[in-house]
Amino acid sequence: MSLNEKGLSCAGCKAYLFEEDDIVYCPVCGAPHHRECYNRTGHCALEELHGTENEYDAEKAARPVAEEKNESEKAENGVVTCGICGERYSRELNKCPKCSAPDFAKINPYSEFDFLGGVPADLKLEDDITAKEATRFVAANTHRYIPKFALLNKNNRVSWNWMAFLFPCGWMLSRKMYKNGIITGILSIIATFLTYPLNLALYNLGLAEGNTYADIVTGIVEKLPEIGAAVFILAMLGFVLNIVIRVISALFGDYFYRSYALSAIKEIKTQSDDPDYDYRKKGGVNILLFFVGTMLIQYIPSIIAMFI
Repeated sequence: MSLNEKGLSCAGCKAYLFEEDDIVYCPVCGAPHHRECYNRTGHCALEELHGTENEYDAEKAARPVAEEKNESEKAENGVVTCGICGERYSRELNKCPKCSAPDFAKINPYSEFDFLGGVPADLKLEDDITAKEATRFVAANTHRYIPKFALLNKNNRVSWNWMAFLFPCGWMLSRKMYKNGIITGILSIIATFLTYPLNLALYNLGLAEGNTYADIVTGIVEKLPEIGAAVFILAMLGFVLNIVIRVISALFGDYFYRSYALSAIKEIKTQSDDPDYDYRKKGGVNILLFFVGTMLIQYIPSIIAMFI
């Protein structure tokens, strides 16, 4: 006898059986086979199990198939919707082909990841720009930034961003705020240069190596006439400037990023011929620029000082 059955496996070759396959069933136990597999042996592939407790049971075999079918229907045949850009794609890809966001539901199927951080997707942030559109632009760490975007405005610009405090230039460049990142980088280099005369004086006086901070401070106080008040004042200005850069970046960094993101989204919506490309180009994160910005701030002053 022949009947098409989807989801079961051939008892002979163990391959899945599909609707288009020519399927026959064992007249004794009911095990399904490809007709070719059954004819090749001339009998049921599970014949040795006939009459034993391990004999093929069609009801037991159908149960996991039905459960798998239900799960498949729930997952819409393996098609998922990206929580960042809304793209629908096959779960087999593991990540969105448009914005490269991972399939968080597959990473942790027992919890749903809220990319909006509790903010309604249709919330208007500014000029008809919704939280969902901002999520698409931010791309990474959206559950932190979208709530900040919803709370901050021209009357409330203060927040706190530890990444902006620790790595002000690197963070801004990684978020593609190039103008802000370059200005911050230049100011940071100037702050470092202001401390160089004091560092050189400490080295010449033998206070820079093998001493604790307490010893260095004591040595500066004792040898301040030799170091010079101007050198000490310049160093203090450099230290203060560095702290000011970090604090301002941390307090207003999220607001700066909000302003940049909303301005870029508005431009993309009104002028772009290829929004998907521009969202990737202007939005998201560039990790390489983070390391480049951080390393340049650390080493450029030393390199320049070698030629002064």
